[in-house]
Amino acid sequence: MAAPSSTSETSALILIADGTEEIEFVTPYDVLTRAGVSIKSAGVKLSNPFFAQCSRNIKIIPDIPSVDEIPDRMIDNASILILPGGGPGAKTFCQSPEVLRLVREFRNEGKHVAFICAGTTALVESAKSGDGEAAKKCKVTSHPSVKQEIVDAGWEYAGDEERVVKDGNVITSRGPGTALLFSLTIVETLVGKAKRDEVQGPMICADTL
Repeated sequence: MAAPSSTSETSALILIADGTEEIEFVTPYDVLTRAGVSIKSAGVKLSNPFFAQCSRNIKIIPDIPSVDEIPDRMIDNASILILPGGGPGAKTFCQSPEVLRLVREFRNEGKHVAFICAGTTALVESAKSGDGEAAKKCKVTSHPSVKQEIVDAGWEYAGDEERVVKDGNVITSRGPGTALLFSLTIVETLVGKAKRDEVQGPMICADTL
């Protein structure tokens, strides 16, 4: 297995919609930035062209207003695609052909994809019309509110004690309270455990995240 890439050549893409859970968006953005990973955000079907109205009414301005405006070079260079949860935001992701295409594209190219909370439903939806790697079901987790939907679709569902699940190139996590562990797992996956430890220490993280 190849060693993770250095931060100088590692970048990430994270999506946001109206109703996205703020903690699950901001935490990966913050933690990956601390790790030296270049991360950019893109809006999905935002009702206001300038910001996303998130689940707790915090307004967040994405780096790119719309997912269909993401430059091809940014998609090509990104090592991971991250989808936060929040019920309404996840529903928007599931209904967006552009988002589902991106998920399938990343999976078929052997890149990493990461989903937290209800965001895992977009992974499930993308696989319904996928082929090759993008159609493969794996072991996942999510917020308990969408567990049955995922199980009914035939995916292996992790035990409740598993706060972050990594199966191949797919990373999933449970909800706002697991966002920090989710983000640190992404850092370790992309740029190694040493970088994770370097980031985690000064953040004064609890031993049990």
